[in-house]
Amino acid sequence: MKTSPQIVGFIQAASLTLYVDLFAAIVQQAQNWFLFHGVQSSPTTSIVLFLLAFVISALICGSLILGYPLLLFSSGKHHEAIKTVLWSLLWLVAIALCIALISFFLLSRL
Repeated sequence: MKTSPQIVGFIQAASLTLYVDLFAAIVQQAQNWFLFHGVQSSPTTSIVLFLLAFVISALICGSLILGYPLLLFSSGKHHEAIKTVLWSLLWLVAIALCIALISFFLLSRL
Protein backbone atom coordinates (compact mmCIF):
# COMPACT_ATOMS: atom_id res chain seq x y z
CA MET A 1 0.00 0.00 0.00
CA LYS A 2 1.41 3.35 -1.05
CA THR A 3 0.95 6.28 1.30
CA SER A 4 0.77 9.80 -0.07
CA PRO A 5 3.41 12.37 0.88
CA GLN A 6 0.66 14.54 2.40
CA ILE A 7 -0.35 11.84 4.87
CA VAL A 8 3.25 10.88 5.69
CA GLY A 9 4.08 14.57 6.18
CA PHE A 10 1.13 14.98 8.55
CA ILE A 11 2.09 11.90 10.56
CA GLN A 12 5.69 13.11 10.81
CA ALA A 13 4.64 16.64 11.82
CA ALA A 14 2.15 15.32 14.39
CA SER A 15 4.78 12.95 15.81
CA LEU A 16 7.28 15.79 16.11
CA THR A 17 4.67 17.99 17.78
CA LEU A 18 3.89 15.25 20.30
CA TYR A 19 7.61 14.76 20.99
CA VAL A 20 8.17 18.49 21.57
CA ASP A 21 5.11 18.67 23.82
CA LEU A 22 6.25 15.65 25.83
CA PHE A 23 9.78 17.04 26.13
CA ALA A 24 8.48 20.42 27.32
CA ALA A 25 6.20 18.77 29.89
CA ILE A 26 9.03 16.60 31.24
CA VAL A 27 11.41 19.57 31.52
CA GLN A 28 8.75 21.66 33.27
CA GLN A 29 7.98 18.85 35.74
CA ALA A 30 11.69 18.32 36.41
CA GLN A 31 12.15 22.04 37.06
CA ASN A 32 9.20 22.06 39.48
CA TRP A 33 10.56 18.97 41.24
CA PHE A 34 14.03 20.52 41.61
CA LEU A 35 12.57 23.78 42.95
CA PHE A 36 10.25 21.95 45.38
CA HIS A 37 13.06 19.80 46.79
CA GLY A 38 15.56 22.65 46.87
CA VAL A 39 17.99 20.95 44.52
CA GLN A 40 20.48 23.33 42.96
CA SER A 41 22.95 22.53 40.22
CA SER A 42 26.12 24.25 39.20
CA PRO A 43 26.10 26.40 36.06
CA THR A 44 28.44 23.94 34.36
CA THR A 45 26.09 21.04 35.02
CA SER A 46 23.14 23.05 33.71
CA ILE A 47 25.00 23.95 30.52
CA VAL A 48 26.10 20.35 29.93
CA LEU A 49 22.58 19.01 30.49
CA PHE A 50 21.11 21.67 28.19
CA LEU A 51 23.57 20.91 25.39
CA LEU A 52 23.10 17.15 25.73
CA ALA A 53 19.31 17.56 25.66
CA PHE A 54 19.65 19.83 22.62
CA VAL A 55 21.81 17.35 20.69
CA ILE A 56 19.63 14.37 21.58
CA SER A 57 16.52 16.35 20.67
CA ALA A 58 18.02 17.39 17.33
CA LEU A 59 18.80 13.73 16.59
CA ILE A 60 15.25 12.64 17.44
CA CYS A 61 13.66 15.49 15.46
CA GLY A 62 15.90 14.82 12.47
CA SER A 63 15.05 11.13 12.59
CA LEU A 64 11.32 11.82 12.80
CA ILE A 65 11.26 14.24 9.87
CA LEU A 66 14.10 13.01 7.64
CA GLY A 67 14.25 9.25 8.28
CA TYR A 68 11.56 8.12 5.85
CA PRO A 69 12.44 10.67 3.13
CA LEU A 70 16.09 9.52 3.27
CA LEU A 71 14.91 5.96 2.82
CA LEU A 72 12.84 7.05 -0.19
CA PHE A 73 15.74 9.07 -1.59
CA SER A 74 18.18 6.16 -1.27
CA SER A 75 15.75 3.88 -3.11
CA GLY A 76 15.61 6.28 -6.06
CA LYS A 77 12.30 8.02 -5.27
CA HIS A 78 13.82 11.50 -5.19
CA HIS A 79 10.66 13.42 -6.11
CA GLU A 80 8.53 11.66 -3.49
CA ALA A 81 11.22 12.21 -0.83
CA ILE A 82 11.32 15.95 -1.51
CA LYS A 83 7.53 16.17 -1.54
CA THR A 84 7.38 14.36 1.81
CA VAL A 85 9.85 16.80 3.42
CA LEU A 86 7.95 19.80 2.02
CA TRP A 87 4.62 18.42 3.22
CA SER A 88 6.12 17.83 6.66
CA LEU A 89 7.29 21.44 6.73
CA LEU A 90 3.88 22.69 5.61
CA TRP A 91 2.11 20.63 8.28
CA LEU A 92 4.56 21.83 10.96
CA VAL A 93 3.87 25.45 10.04
CA ALA A 94 0.11 24.81 10.09
CA ILE A 95 0.30 23.11 13.50
CA ALA A 96 2.48 25.92 14.89
CA LEU A 97 0.03 28.55 13.63
CA CYS A 98 -2.90 26.68 15.16
CA ILE A 99 -1.14 26.40 18.52
CA ALA A 100 -0.14 30.09 18.40
CA LEU A 101 -3.67 31.24 17.52
CA ILE A 102 -5.30 29.05 20.16
CA SER A 103 -2.80 30.22 22.78
CA PHE A 104 -3.31 33.86 21.80
CA PHE A 105 -7.10 33.64 22.01
CA LEU A 106 -7.03 31.70 25.28
CA LEU A 107 -4.58 34.14 26.89
CA SER A 108 -6.47 37.17 25.64
CA ARG A 109 -9.59 35.99 27.49
CA LEU A 110 -7.81 35.83 30.87
